Amino acid sequence: MKKIILLMVFAFLIVNCTTEPLSTDMQTEAEQTNSSSLTAKGTYSECDPISINIMAGQFTNSGKILVENDATNLYVTYTALPNWYFSEMHLYVGPYANVPVTNGNPIPGKFPYKKSFNPLVQTYTFTIPLSSIVLDSNRCLFIAAHSSMKNIVNGTTVGTETGWAGDIKFPGKNWATYFNYCLRNCNTPPPVTTCDTAYMFGNNTFIDLGISDKWGWAQEFFPVQNGSYTANLYAGAGQNDITNGYLAGTVTIVILDGNITVTINTTHPGTVLTETHVYISNFPPITAAPGQYGNGHVLNNVTTDSYTLSHNGDGSLWIIVHAGVCTTE
Repeated sequence: MKKIILLMVFAFLIVNCTTEPLSTDMQTEAEQTNSSSLTAKGTYSECDPISINIMAGQFTNSGKILVENDATNLYVTYTALPNWYFSEMHLYVGPYANVPVTNGNPIPGKFPYKKSFNPLVQTYTFTIPLSSIVLDSNRCLFIAAHSSMKNIVNGTTVGTETGWAGDIKFPGKNWATYFNYCLRNCNTPPPVTTCDTAYMFGNNTFIDLGISDKWGWAQEFFPVQNGSYTANLYAGAGQNDITNGYLAGTVTIVILDGNITVTINTTHPGTVLTETHVYISNFPPITAAPGQYGNGHVLNNVTTDSYTLSHNGDGSLWIIVHAGVCTTE
């Protein structure tokens, strides 16, 4: 008799200690999906999805429910933690009064949104038109997110659990939970515009010339020769450090027998010109004030501007190019 009992216990242990192999499809899914995405569809930078933990078997954190909306849809994304996989999902969204229940316990099989997976998955998004959801006066709703989950380690199923998300318990005897979500206005933020002073980079700083303690450059050409020259236009480069600012554009200078063309172009995305000033002389500048350069244009947010000027003399040619720039990002 003892031998029979021992054999029965031994057989019981063998049956219950046998690991459950994955099917070929499930093994492929387990190998390919090794991380969980924590972003959902329709995400806006200033209105990230809310995140609710999925509890497997009531006490084990096994993933997250990510919820967000835009002007058209509600997005509910199931995302599993590593080694957890979904075989089924059941989802209800709307007023609490319409949740399918019996004796206070929800009935996931009667939830309006459901999905089965073979092979298993670690993430899935339900996209639900807002027009199909009954909202309260505050544009809020309740969400009951149920799932059937498997804990798979090294291709072997070591546990199968029911998952629920939420901080509100249904009134029935089981541990099912739900949560509340209110629609948000997640519009794209308006662009931000910043305006700066810009100068063409040159071989002399205002400080070195003794005309200002502020940043800026003048370019000396000596000897003066016909040709085309291109220099960078930097904005916000305090202390004459270009790393303090940004490259706003370029300046092209064409010298031809005493005729000088200065063309200013913005190259930085979203950058426009609001004003420009050009100093041109045989002599070094005695002021850094753009309004005293002798040549200026007031502009209406353009991306290019040009001057046709003249130069007489065989000595040095000094040029300063100033611009007011605004950048929208």
